[in-house]
Amino acid sequence: MRRLVLKTLATVLAAFSIGTAAMAQELQQQTWKVAVPTAEKSWFGELHKWWGSEVEKRSGGKIKIQFFWSDSLVKWADALQGIQSGIADAAWISSSYHPAQLPNYMALDHMFNYGDDYVAAVKAALDALDNQPDLKAEMAKNDIVPLMSHISGLAPVGTKVPLSNMDVLKGKTLRTYGGARTDFYKGLGWNPVFMVFPDMYPAMDRGTLDALGELVILLSNVFKLNEVVKHVHMMNPPGLRGNGGVIGSAFFMSGKKFRALPPATQKMLVDLRNEYGVRYASQLVTSEEQIKKQWAEKNGIKFVFSTPADEQAILKAGNEANDSYFKKLEGEGAKNVRQVVNYYTQARKKYEAENAKK
Repeated sequence: MRRLVLKTLATVLAAFSIGTAAMAQELQQQTWKVAVPTAEKSWFGELHKWWGSEVEKRSGGKIKIQFFWSDSLVKWADALQGIQSGIADAAWISSSYHPAQLPNYMALDHMFNYGDDYVAAVKAALDALDNQPDLKAEMAKNDIVPLMSHISGLAPVGTKVPLSNMDVLKGKTLRTYGGARTDFYKGLGWNPVFMVFPDMYPAMDRGTLDALGELVILLSNVFKLNEVVKHVHMMNPPGLRGNGGVIGSAFFMSGKKFRALPPATQKMLVDLRNEYGVRYASQLVTSEEQIKKQWAEKNGIKFVFSTPADEQAILKAGNEANDSYFKKLEGEGAKNVRQVVNYYTQARKKYEAENAKK
């Protein structure tokens, strides 16, 4: 009889433990504050809102998303500290704004880092974030987890006067996002200065700048940079339509907050992240062409590709910039930065080959 009582008690306790564990893993009602640098009524805003609606739907309404648009919660350049401090639950972090904390991630934005296949580049970046040891360690050190990927599209140069050859901007001041591009522009004889996106319009409008580097079409359209340039030079090396762009940028959440979520919710967010990345990259290609057409018709902007001579100058300056950039990062402690870049590059080539077969 005593044995039966003990067995029954053990069964009850086991059931209680299972029930308690299940309750502990149940998703609680919550609202996330998401800091966004762009306006709600924009191409980016529509995609972000799609992601937010999917989070709410796939969480069964347990997670509500509250967007704070146009830098109203956390400034873009302060996004990393914003989520680490808990001011924001998620924010758009661009690696170039946090070079000391994210050198391996920033290295993905080297020259010629992708071509026309944006989907392959996004998949490769997410692959590297998930699987490349040094990049994973960097994410863990900063305790951040990616939720929405980003790709800028190709990074041309915008000017008010025709950029008929590379010597037109010799000694002139040009805005840059930083990273390898700083040495790239210096290699062409230009004077690059780092500047965040919201400051580009007034600087170009006042004449503080002679040119805008990384004039990525979608984001430039949001910030109305088509009003302060008349010419867009694609800055392409041989065989390409551009020199790459930004891929080391994404929306992140603190790892602490992510780990507190039930495993099923974590998986949902990762699956949605991957789906969002493909959706974003696919739509970007079409939207870029539409906006370029609008700029040409409405603003009279002329788009030009490199001459053969300029292609070679761009290739040389880009390769030299990458090497000096990687050496700089290695000297600052990112010892395996070339392994990070190699992993990303090989992954991108793999996804490009897969996409080419479809």
